[in-house]
Amino acid sequence: MKQFVFLDIQQYPDQDMHQEKEILAAAGYECKLCTCSTPEEIIEEAKDAEVIGDVYQKIDDAILDKLPNLKCAVRYGIGYDHLDVDACTRHGVFACNLPTYCLDDVAQVAVGLMLDLARKNTFYNMDCRKGNWNVGLGYTPHRMDYYTIGFCGFGNIARSVWKFLKPFGCKAIAYDAYLPDSVFEEQGVEKVDFDGLLTQSDMITIHVPSTPETHHLFNEETIGKMKDGAMLINTARGAIVSNKALVDALKSGKLAAAALDVNEDEPIHDPNHFLYTADNLIVLPHTAYNTAEAADAMHTEVGQIAVACMNGTLATDPVFTKHIVREQRPYIQQILEMQAKKG
Repeated sequence: MKQFVFLDIQQYPDQDMHQEKEILAAAGYECKLCTCSTPEEIIEEAKDAEVIGDVYQKIDDAILDKLPNLKCAVRYGIGYDHLDVDACTRHGVFACNLPTYCLDDVAQVAVGLMLDLARKNTFYNMDCRKGNWNVGLGYTPHRMDYYTIGFCGFGNIARSVWKFLKPFGCKAIAYDAYLPDSVFEEQGVEKVDFDGLLTQSDMITIHVPSTPETHHLFNEETIGKMKDGAMLINTARGAIVSNKALVDALKSGKLAAAALDVNEDEPIHDPNHFLYTADNLIVLPHTAYNTAEAADAMHTEVGQIAVACMNGTLATDPVFTKHIVREQRPYIQQILEMQAKKG
């Protein structure tokens, strides 16, 4: 029986995976749930799999060499930095993600954090709990239409953020090196280069993927170019922002405030972590994706992708082709030919 193996179910301890189980069972395929945390465990558990589901396990040449039946690796989420796409292509394995997963969910958290920073709600609450009652705490609050919002990356999530922000009357500018001018024009957002984003934005919200090029994109030098008193919101990937540079800028007053749903040191269990020494920083435990509706859609979509792959329709049905990561799309026919040789 063809098999789908979910590698690291421990990442979703509150989910029963009934969506994947039901979808795969209806198609006559097996759904196997595992708690892998090492390459050796992955190789052992997935040795017969045609499709694997992955949250945080690194899938590279060393693992793919030992999975001869594998046709597809699905990342549970939008980002797919844990999948070595080049290695997957070399092995005739489709690398898939969920490009429309949790768009509004993450966008709503990003907007919520902007509103929070603008009006200092969390900071007031923290101060009140210390026995203070100080309406003049910290920096000056403004209405949202005062702010120029800068989008670092203007993909699906960023455009969803803009959808929710528009009614507040904000001005928006965006930097994205990979999108045509028509996208910005359609959205009514001014396109700027990266330096323009840094120097013109009152708030910058980050929506770029984690790549070698974006690692510490926000560092001492680039944060130094931002407006004095600007704010930074990151709901993308933690490594895009240097924690040290951020804390230094918050403590010096260069930045008025910041909010992180993700950070490069996560998960943080040390209550004395240096991030917490910045009183003007909000830290969340990577929760922006986390709604019941997003979870149901994610598990359902993974089950459907797995069945499409096993049925041989993944690369031909437009509904599912969109899940094959962009880097692999020019090589679809080549990957299919390699899979045919595998049998």
